[in-house]
Amino acid sequence: MSISQANTEMLVSLGLSDLIVATAHRTSTPWPETAAEYESLNFLAMDDYPSKEVVLSLEPDLIVGWGSLFADDALGATSDWNDRGINTYLMKNTVSGLGKRNFEFLIQDIENFGKIFDIEEKTDALVADIRSRLAAVEARTADIPEDERPTVLTVQMLKDNEWFARADTDLTANIIELAGGKCLDEEYGYASMEVLIDKNPDAILVIDRETKPAADTIQGLLDNPALQEVTAIKNQNFYTITHVSFYCGSMQTIEDIEGLSEMLHK
Repeated sequence: MSISQANTEMLVSLGLSDLIVATAHRTSTPWPETAAEYESLNFLAMDDYPSKEVVLSLEPDLIVGWGSLFADDALGATSDWNDRGINTYLMKNTVSGLGKRNFEFLIQDIENFGKIFDIEEKTDALVADIRSRLAAVEARTADIPEDERPTVLTVQMLKDNEWFARADTDLTANIIELAGGKCLDEEYGYASMEVLIDKNPDAILVIDRETKPAADTIQGLLDNPALQEVTAIKNQNFYTITHVSFYCGSMQTIEDIEGLSEMLHK
């Protein structure tokens, strides 16, 4: 059972659709490369987690998901499932205590899936391709001094006269850095527009979630009279990234590192 969109799309892309008895927790527009197969899966819930009872009824051998899936108000502790003889795998960027979320954790997830499902030849080739693409991005920006790199701020959504920020420990920070930008993200949570004005980013990374579309966030920023002199807004320098790509990392993340880098250094 693969709960959460990012890991499900990854398993589908690795040719493991036939093993997935059910899924849930869709947050973003499906990745085009696997959209048809992903949407044909057995969905137990959309932007939510299924109940323990439903999961038990399907008798999975393995549950793959995010750390929050195994909270008390969701499926409960992994140890409870392991005691029932059901294995669990948590995407590394969603496990607390491992430090800052980073792209390398995503690569480790892919490698681990290769070992778990005995498809290491396929995952080794995928990892080699991802590392090659990442090296190409880094090579293009390697000579740019830190103080000359475009500054980037992440905005997840708007509420009244505030914006929702991501922390410098989120994967967004590593994505910005790998793309050759200078990350302005600091603390997680709502902040005033004065903070955004003071940061004055060269570009804004906008989170797209089906329940909170990036297009609405961008329009709200453009329509706010107080923000018209913010460099990113004045130049309409926005890059949209899906929730699944930035939260724990997905098959889309390398595409977004490349895309953001191209926008920042065009």
